[in-house]
Amino acid sequence: MSYTSARGCSSGGAHKTARVLHLGPDDVRDVYRTRARVESQVLRELAASRTVPEQAVTANAEIVVLTDGAPLSVVDPDMRFHTALVDAVGSARTSRIFRTLVSEVRLCMVQVQGKHLLTTSSIAAEHQQILDAIGDGDADRAVDVLTDHLGRARERLAAVLGGVSGPEAALPEPD
Repeated sequence: MSYTSARGCSSGGAHKTARVLHLGPDDVRDVYRTRARVESQVLRELAASRTVPEQAVTANAEIVVLTDGAPLSVVDPDMRFHTALVDAVGSARTSRIFRTLVSEVRLCMVQVQGKHLLTTSSIAAEHQQILDAIGDGDADRAVDVLTDHLGRARERLAAVLGGVSGPEAALPEPD
């Protein structure tokens, strides 16, 4: 992970140096794997109680209607979808831990969408598969879908950033 400095106006006031985070392939992999660790456990807990968070359903519905829109428009509802899942377990600490990743996760997602590495329709389809698995109480299926969902994005982005893609990059996208 590296930072680039830029002169100009920042949140600290005029003429301050802003630092812009740049992630390399190994950083991307670490961000996505950390996310997967947290979110996988969250999905297991939600599936055990068959708790399908309404905020996640709403966020995914927003993504569904964006399938013909600009790829970057999916980033905010996608973040809300995943955050709603984490928040639904009702642990302030788990939510806080997840939020420490948010700036890096958002940076990755903007690059994935900006480089057209995933289709909006496939994102919405996988989110729906996760919600369905949670509702069915099938934790293993929910985690398997999440693993493919995050792995595909992780490896495609790592390759674009100069790394060698892992086999997950070649996983087919759902319809």
